[in-house]
Amino acid sequence: MIAYNKTLLENTFLVEEAIDLRKSGFILEADLNTVKQQLVGLKTSRNLFVRVGFFLLGALLYLSIIGVLFLVIINSSSDFKTIGFVISFVGLGILELLCSQNFFRHGLDDAFIIGAQLSFYSTIVADSDSPIGAFISMIIIGLVFAIRYVNTLSFLVFLSGIVFLVSFLLIEYTEISAILPFVLLSIAVGFYYLYQKFKHNPRFYFYSDVLEWFFIYTLFLGYISVNYFVVRTLSEELLSADYSTTDVPFGWMFYVLMFAVPLVYIGYSLKTKNRTMLYIGGLTFALSIATFRYYHSILPAEWALLISGSGIFAFVYFVIQKIKTNATGITFQHDHTNDTAMLNNIEALIVNSQDIKHAEEAQQSKMPFGGGDFSGGGAGGSF
Repeated sequence: MIAYNKTLLENTFLVEEAIDLRKSGFILEADLNTVKQQLVGLKTSRNLFVRVGFFLLGALLYLSIIGVLFLVIINSSSDFKTIGFVISFVGLGILELLCSQNFFRHGLDDAFIIGAQLSFYSTIVADSDSPIGAFISMIIIGLVFAIRYVNTLSFLVFLSGIVFLVSFLLIEYTEISAILPFVLLSIAVGFYYLYQKFKHNPRFYFYSDVLEWFFIYTLFLGYISVNYFVVRTLSEELLSADYSTTDVPFGWMFYVLMFAVPLVYIGYSLKTKNRTMLYIGGLTFALSIATFRYYHSILPAEWALLISGSGIFAFVYFVIQKIKTNATGITFQHDHTNDTAMLNNIEALIVNSQDIKHAEEAQQSKMPFGGGDFSGGGAGGSF
């Protein structure tokens, strides 16, 4: 179902891994050039600015096509639904053409991936009275685009469609909308379980980036579902209540969860050595502090920053002193994947050892000449 040639797609990923290895100093530039010459990949771009430039070019091209279609179709049909679907399928056709020409994460194809989906969604929303149709289309179309075009953004649209659909059904068609935070937290736990099932499956090798963002989305969803600010704002909107002078029901529990979830992220990330979870844990913990201060300003901002900064500095200094000599586990030692100078020294040492080995082999030649053991022909040990 993937729109690209799987061999070329695999070569593209292998070349990208080789580029990362070269940046880390594990291979030489000559080795990287050899890999690029031997593995023919898709037309892709890792330069963000180049990709954004081609994306803007593709967006202008798509908008020009939409303008021409409006001029052609508006005279024969005034049905917005027909025009919207025609625009969507035209964008989809151009996208398939770009895929057949081996454009992958190039910028041009990104513009048509996003444009075609927006055309589908906007047409369905304008044609239907309920947003349920839009949420279902996000789930179906987002998943299809994510699988066929190996597109991360489409997969995030698919996940958002699930979250929006469940939230909308719970709010509009049940009397238990107050449990929405716990439902969203349960969805996040379910997403994390699926991520654990998929991440080590070799069949999803092409979707490694998609799964990485699936993991990030899951962590943020789990935190946002119990963030006090989000819960309080939703409660005021859904229940039409005023909590300016009172607290939300079970507010203390959401305060606890708001700080507990980031601490769980940080602790589990240190145990599993997951850098992404560690960063998200630190970010969400900072958001929790900001949320608490938004409702409970215990100290002036300058004193709060001074005290918290001093506490963080003291804590970090204490931790560094404890782990700076650790050779394994959690350590403050250099990350050798980024230590290019050390890798170059190791590389030179290996090369020199190989040269010495070859020199010793040359000196210990076993070729007999005459009666001797070396090149003195006939110089034997006896007459």
